[in-house]
Amino acid sequence: MSAAPLLTNHAVLHTEDVAAAEEWLTPLFGRHALSVAASTRPDIRFHSCPLGSLRLSYLSLGASARFELTGARSGYLVLVPLAGNIWLCGAQRMRIGPGLGAVLGPGEPVSARCSADCGQLIVELDQAVLTAHLHSLLHHSPAEPPAFEPLMRFDAGRAVSWYESLMFLAERANEADSAGQEPIHPLVATELERALMTELLVSQPNTASPALVHSRSAKPGGPVEKAVRLIHDYPEVGHTVAGLAQAAGVSVRTLEKAFSRRFGLPPCGYLRQVRLKRVRAELTAPGTGRLTVSEVAARWGFSHFGRFAQEYRKKYHENPSETVRRHRAMPRLGAQSFTAEEAPSSGAVFPPGR
Repeated sequence: MSAAPLLTNHAVLHTEDVAAAEEWLTPLFGRHALSVAASTRPDIRFHSCPLGSLRLSYLSLGASARFELTGARSGYLVLVPLAGNIWLCGAQRMRIGPGLGAVLGPGEPVSARCSADCGQLIVELDQAVLTAHLHSLLHHSPAEPPAFEPLMRFDAGRAVSWYESLMFLAERANEADSAGQEPIHPLVATELERALMTELLVSQPNTASPALVHSRSAKPGGPVEKAVRLIHDYPEVGHTVAGLAQAAGVSVRTLEKAFSRRFGLPPCGYLRQVRLKRVRAELTAPGTGRLTVSEVAARWGFSHFGRFAQEYRKKYHENPSETVRRHRAMPRLGAQSFTAEEAPSSGAVFPPGR
């Protein structure tokens, strides 16, 4: 049985026409040939959503099919089957299904066969953008674009957090285009894109992994301090407890206990408090009238406006719109500042994503 399609609010194509599908898929796969098993009737669904330079796509064919990819691509492809199986023959021969994924490098020719029940999420990453992002993590130019080990495992290890971040991102992108929901704010989209690239680079073995490990080990501070720095430096990113624990180098349970002892809150509760303070700081700053409350909330990582408003009222005993009106009507007495604990750290820590 096929998994439920993703990105349904970003449907691009639903057809039985293989030639039409081949044309629509060319921007994603580059030059390729698509063929389906004889005497079968395909049910091709293609959904696609850009997020900065990154693109998320969902593809199911409804029939046993074969792709021949020539390698005429400018970016990386990460194939994430949600149902069914994909057999790949390229630099390595492998079979991937739910719980496994594959990273295809730019210019790598691949032959792929998909089972009839296969539904997959595909992440397209621009080579130049990913290489530039790697440069920003290492603070020097890498000798060449990263080359990844092709097989990813989502059942254990660091790639679990990357998979969770990907699924969160696909859900968020789909919700943002639903009726009554605003699109993802460009600033939030940029941070989500960076977080997913960072987590892929640190979770999936690649030619830059030794340099990234050295860069990470050079950062000072204990586990809680590392997690707190990530939260304060990137509160708008969709952090998960698993991702924060991974970045801090401890187990989820250890991090939860440490946050409870120090702050009386779990990591995600602490993150929400930091986000609320950032929203309030922006709503009470000069020039707030140029932005809507929902735009400010989205900037700081709140994807569900109703829940945000409820948490804001609980903490500040007024609606966010009342905060804006009150501060428009009163003179500014001085710039709002953060406490020492709330202030962004001077050490650069890069977000693992959600």
